[in-house]
Amino acid sequence: MRILNLACSAYRPPEPFINIDILKSQFPETTIERAKIDAERNYIEHDLTKGIPFEDKSCDGIFLSHFVEHLDVQQAVALIKECKRVLITGGVMVVSVPNATYFREVYPRDKNENWPELFEVTDVNNPIPTFMEAALFFEEHKQVLTEDSLWCILTMGGFDETEIPNSQVKKILQDSISDNRNKFSLIKWVVKK
Repeated sequence: MRILNLACSAYRPPEPFINIDILKSQFPETTIERAKIDAERNYIEHDLTKGIPFEDKSCDGIFLSHFVEHLDVQQAVALIKECKRVLITGGVMVVSVPNATYFREVYPRDKNENWPELFEVTDVNNPIPTFMEAALFFEEHKQVLTEDSLWCILTMGGFDETEIPNSQVKKILQDSISDNRNKFSLIKWVVKK
């Protein structure tokens, strides 16, 4: 079984995940974080804007959490097409992004002291006045996503909404998504037909 964790950042679970990101270029060789990354057998250093370094139909699942918003819309569609290319027929992908609709709903209460309740964030001494500024409009984000805009990207990438069958891959992905910023995330499941 092979499950890709694309743009993994600090969340790098063990096999069957293969964690992919450009972390080595961000940490000098002398740092503890770099030593940890270098020791991980299931980590691949790769720029995902250049595609996914796997053969067609070679992966059972994909975990894509909080990365689509770092791409412009054309890059996002290209990445989703790559995901479809590497998934086996029946392969499952879960995509998670900051949910602009949720930020709108809670905006009147979006103050540092409410962050633990609204966003499950404990950094209440953060100098940024709203979590919308800190997370939705983070300087590296190129898109603000809603259910409709994410649907458009997934559709243009070749996926359609369908029931996700129960499988071992789905269970593994559910366990991963439950640990990953759910309070303010929009989560979409797709399967390759």
